[in-house]
Amino acid sequence: MKPQIFLSLVLFLFIYTSCNKESNKQSVKSTDQRFTVTSESLSEARYNIAGAAFGNKVLFAGGVKTTYMVSNTVDIYDAASDSWSTTHLSQGRAVPTAASIGGKIVFAGGLLDGAEGFTDIVDIYDVASNSWTTAKLSLARSGMGAAATANKIVFAGGDIAYTMSDIVDIYDVTSNVWSTAKLSQPKMGMAAAAAGNKILIAGGASIDPRITASVDIYDASNNSWTTAQLSEARYNLAGAAVGTKVVFAGGTISASGTQESKTVDIYDVTTNSWTTAQLSEARQALKAVSAGNKIFFIGGYVYSNNQLTQSKTIDIYDVETNKWSTAQLDKTNDAFGIASTGNKILIAGGFEANGVFSKAVEILNVSN
Repeated sequence: MKPQIFLSLVLFLFIYTSCNKESNKQSVKSTDQRFTVTSESLSEARYNIAGAAFGNKVLFAGGVKTTYMVSNTVDIYDAASDSWSTTHLSQGRAVPTAASIGGKIVFAGGLLDGAEGFTDIVDIYDVASNSWTTAKLSLARSGMGAAATANKIVFAGGDIAYTMSDIVDIYDVTSNVWSTAKLSQPKMGMAAAAAGNKILIAGGASIDPRITASVDIYDASNNSWTTAQLSEARYNLAGAAVGTKVVFAGGTISASGTQESKTVDIYDVTTNSWTTAQLSEARQALKAVSAGNKIFFIGGYVYSNNQLTQSKTIDIYDVETNKWSTAQLDKTNDAFGIASTGNKILIAGGFEANGVFSKAVEILNVSN
């Protein structure tokens, strides 16, 4: 089975699951002294939702709300006032790719209802003016890697009709100008993160080899590209950054998606060097987010015998001390949205193991 087909099947596995129930139960152990946990609710239960934040604003956009039906809902959390509001994307879609910088939060591409395919629509939220504008990608697709630095957001690669893309759309939020580039190879299922002036797009499912260890590195200071290699080829991995460290963790190392990885690759932009570590538990499709000096790798799943087993594990990397620790979710969840502002991590929506669409939002207040 081709890796791009497997990824699309995993994505649509949830869409084809018939379920109208919803949940707003708390999912993070409130007894963990590293967190204080508060619970909120989205305006609408959904999964395959995108999350991003800038300043005090955290947005959760799109997703799947019922079988075959995508959502255009955007839930906005204001951390300063601890309040919620709602608005809508210009077009409903699942798994839009999100990133933010320079006062703009951007949701690009994604999947439309049923067999309608992929979209090139980009919704851009201006935090200061509380207003929206739209743009278009150069190619309609989903599953891109996205990260931002130096007032530029990169949307790289992705999936379109079981074909992988090497297109990179670069949005300069200062000039409001879009440009394009190309990755070293077409790929999807990669992870992206930024530190300093560099954006790294790591791993992914490709054509030859089917699973790649390639890392495309964009230097926004001189608009140049270089490449590097992960220690292990894999896709469906997660990435995030704190300070000068960019960290890529987990994923799957087999084209069939049935062999998960616990490998962690750590890149230091100052020394241009790589080191490795290991997660406490091998898994793929985990989510990564940073808060304070820590990076959190949350959830994910193991795929075996045509079954997804969701993980409750949170692996926590302290960049300052170079130490790892773990925490646990109270219940399994997948395809949730995640974003952070200050010392707050928000986990929103998702798809629970019992077939429930979730509208729960868990706000983890992380202690230093």
